[in-house]
Amino acid sequence: MNINRPCGTFDRNYIQAKELYRTPLRKTLLALFVIWMYVLPLLTGDYGISILTLICAYTIGMLGLQIITGYCGQISIGHAAFMGVGMYTVGVLQRHFGFSFWLCLPLAGLLPMFIGMMFGIPALRIKGLYLAFATLAAHFVIVYVINNWRSVTNGTEGLYMKRPSAFFGIDFTKDRNYYFLVLTITILMTYLATNLARTKLGRSFVAVRDNDIAAEVMGINIAYTKIMAFGVGCFFAGISGALGGGYYEYVNVQWFRFEDSIWFLGFLVVGGFGSIFGSIAGAVVWKVMDEFSTLMTPVTESLLGGATAFYASAAFTLIFYSLIIVVFLVFEPRGIAHRWEIIKRSYRLHPFPY
Repeated sequence: MNINRPCGTFDRNYIQAKELYRTPLRKTLLALFVIWMYVLPLLTGDYGISILTLICAYTIGMLGLQIITGYCGQISIGHAAFMGVGMYTVGVLQRHFGFSFWLCLPLAGLLPMFIGMMFGIPALRIKGLYLAFATLAAHFVIVYVINNWRSVTNGTEGLYMKRPSAFFGIDFTKDRNYYFLVLTITILMTYLATNLARTKLGRSFVAVRDNDIAAEVMGINIAYTKIMAFGVGCFFAGISGALGGGYYEYVNVQWFRFEDSIWFLGFLVVGGFGSIFGSIAGAVVWKVMDEFSTLMTPVTESLLGGATAFYASAAFTLIFYSLIIVVFLVFEPRGIAHRWEIIKRSYRLHPFPY
């Protein structure tokens, strides 16, 4: 019995068995959700559009980390730096070579992919905490190069970026139209990540994560699999960074701090490891909580008052994020995705309670 199908739904051929969404109800709900995401910015103001745009951009970055850590089991705490490489790739190519955004975008994924594969080589010999330190080194090496290669990156002053030019009469300099572009790319990248998990390479990722020795015995090339995991994950990170930087039309090294890499991992725990839905949920929770903590900071200052108010409000976000992650680690360590699967399975098995 396939618990991923509602009761009474049977696969009679391979085409039906390979479908992501088997029933008309799920297909309809997915189509309605996509339509709603396109309609939503028409109902909100600039503030809502900015939040939606950043959620979409960070979802792509979270998908990349999910591939590296959630599917392949390789710890990476330098993910934000690879997003920064994507940002600076667009900024540098536009400033020094005059490339258009359309040409810079794929290059913003390919360059972090190449760098990520180089830093993924230590994963062939080390794992666990030691691999985490290797990716930590990648973060600080990238930041150091950006800060000191001033003739190319403009150092700590940052670079201005240009959004894509008009395409089929659509002006992407407007925030709403740019959101439509980012949403479309996010849907495409989510589709690619979902199907990647069903390919031979994706199944190799899972095999290496579960037991790399057993995977090697079965004939899986461990070196190729681990390096490709870092490469594909960093490709997603670069695209995410390029889209996020394009929204602000500016990039600075302060935008991808080491703390951001830690929060990426933390909120991936909140969303759920090994799940595409978990990546989306983690990104949504992160950015929504980020806005909530920003709105609560003035309230915290007014309640506390005095000289300690400023320092307390500055620490509010850190405390708030940490509490969310700790709560999930204690009460739902498999994340929102696991809870959502329980709800879906209870519906699929209805009316049977077992």
